[in-house]
Amino acid sequence: MTKIQREKQLQDKCIKYLKDNRIYCLNIFGSGFAGKGSPDIIACIGGKFVAFELKVGSNKMQDDQKIHKIRIQRSGGKHYTPYTIDEFIKIVEDLRNE
Repeated sequence: MTKIQREKQLQDKCIKYLKDNRIYCLNIFGSGFAGKGSPDIIACIGGKFVAFELKVGSNKMQDDQKIHKIRIQRSGGKHYTPYTIDEFIKIVEDLRNE
């Protein structure tokens, strides 16, 4: 299984978790219409703008993804790069409990 397939599986699990918990989210598909390096998922958690760039294995954020992270944080939003569903759930629950 390729890293792209594993990232897609992680993304599907994360979106399901958000929807199951009635958390608003957008799944950003990589296409010519989405800005290069856009986060995989954008959500509103506890009234906060939150972006997730999902990774698996040894994958790291690319430069264009790092630029989006910086811009989001400068705007007062939050940006995370979870590698597992458990890490994703912990981030979401921590944000919900803030």
